[in-house]
Amino acid sequence: MRKLLLGIALLFGMLNCSAAYAGYSLKSTENTSIQLYHNGKDEVLAEFTIQPDWHISWSNPGDVGQPTEVTAVNTTIEVLEQSIPVARTVYDFMHEYLYENKAYYSLRVNNLNDAEITFNFVECNDVCKPETLTFKLAEIAASDKTQWGMLRQRAKETFPQKITLISPTDENLLQFDTDVTNQMYFAPTQKNIIDEMSINIEETQNGVNVRWQSEQPQQLKQALLLTPDNAYLINIEYENTLSLKLLYMILLAFIGGIILNAMPCVFPILSLKIFTLLKKPQTGIIPYKNALFYTLGVVLSFIILALIMLWLKTGGNNIGWGFQLQTAWFVGIMAAVFFLLFLFMTDILHFPNFGGNFIHRLSGLNEFTTGFFAVLVASPCAGPFMGAAIGYAFMRTNTEVIAIFTALAFGYALPYALIEMFPQALHRILPKPGAWMQKLKIILSIPILITAIWLGSIFYTQIKTDIYTADTTELDWQPFDADKIAELNAKGRNIFVDFTADWCLTCQFNERFILKSQKFKEFVQENDVALFVADLTEHQEDLGTALSSYGRDAIPLYVYYHQGNYQILPLFFRVNSLPK
Repeated sequence: MRKLLLGIALLFGMLNCSAAYAGYSLKSTENTSIQLYHNGKDEVLAEFTIQPDWHISWSNPGDVGQPTEVTAVNTTIEVLEQSIPVARTVYDFMHEYLYENKAYYSLRVNNLNDAEITFNFVECNDVCKPETLTFKLAEIAASDKTQWGMLRQRAKETFPQKITLISPTDENLLQFDTDVTNQMYFAPTQKNIIDEMSINIEETQNGVNVRWQSEQPQQLKQALLLTPDNAYLINIEYENTLSLKLLYMILLAFIGGIILNAMPCVFPILSLKIFTLLKKPQTGIIPYKNALFYTLGVVLSFIILALIMLWLKTGGNNIGWGFQLQTAWFVGIMAAVFFLLFLFMTDILHFPNFGGNFIHRLSGLNEFTTGFFAVLVASPCAGPFMGAAIGYAFMRTNTEVIAIFTALAFGYALPYALIEMFPQALHRILPKPGAWMQKLKIILSIPILITAIWLGSIFYTQIKTDIYTADTTELDWQPFDADKIAELNAKGRNIFVDFTADWCLTCQFNERFILKSQKFKEFVQENDVALFVADLTEHQEDLGTALSSYGRDAIPLYVYYHQGNYQILPLFFRVNSLPK
């Protein structure tokens, strides 16, 4: 009898112990329960059970919701695998990734004896409630091999297939041997790693290409591809080799720098220097020295601008080419400088002579400062080829940014440096010095005065409290609204987006001769085009982010949406080329 009573007591104790361990391993909210299991070594399985009509979000909730997060203290933790989420589209353009009914997380945990794991999630129905459940692994008994094998197999059936794909460093691109369907989803495993609005899935002869826009300095390392039949967890590796695309962009930047000399922002300052060459031609080694100092000034100025832009972007600012003209005080100083240049060129004022001009010119500082100053003046303009190169640069590494800006600098410096080195070429095509040079001096002063007036008007606009003055007299231009654009695009509406600024002279030129042309107005009216303007006259974080989302950091930028897709238009686009 004594042995029987002892056996019953032991059995009762074991049952109580098992119930206690079960209580420690299972915790619940009103609508979600989590059961934890571990193998006694370093792997933990979390089994989620969710009430009908309720759901929680995946690690990347998509456009709405909060991610389900796992954190730990007294240990390190790694999410090895997680169940395939349900993907759905809300309001025709918003994506959600969520769990319903059952879901599993596989975790690698060190130091099981002291580990404390916390799950943070939001359970949603018509309302959403944030919840937290915390477990101490020391209070949870290890599963035996049979039970663990069954649990692991059950969870494995819900995990996506793992694959590894390689993307070139020069572009975010993955290729799949599968068919395109409307139910295909490509989602990072974490939110805010890439611009998810930029994800583009397109059909090719060899299958499917997926492209996206990175949020520098981060790179997408892992993503989920969902098709109606399969789910793939993609580990992304990048080729760390100098690519032909980078060399191509460096060439584009060099050509863009050459063309930049012909843009209206630059002509006034270079016209002053060309006039000086005509008046006082140099011989011997001096022209080569002047060309060198001018080039050094240009290169240094470009590199300083690039470093400032990189520094600002590291701090979370979205700025682009010509960013300094978003600051009123800088524009005001530039307007005053150009007006003084006009007064000097028309002999209303005279440069002071303190006896140091000889030393100043001999040292080459005059040419150096000209090159340095010319870049600041050129920054509002983005010529052909230049916008694509700069936009590409700021999606890549800091080294690539400096390489592209350096190529841009040498291209920009080349034409004037050649004129400095071979001034006799000018004299072969121009008449001998004479009275005509005074008239030329007056003519060359006109663009400088125009630039001073233009910058002054920009300064006046910037110091006003309300800088947005959209012209709605004939066409209905709306302020940029990413949500509204996405909504209209989902409905198949034609959309035209103009990224502009008062300080961008090319923008103003295109506005006058393209966007206000009768042909453009007729196209908009006949094709029911929704018009949006993003005014970057002053720095606005949301508009800078929007500009970067299209892979550009310079303006003008014109984006045209047609049949659910968008295209970046050329700098000087033809209205007739736009799809109807």
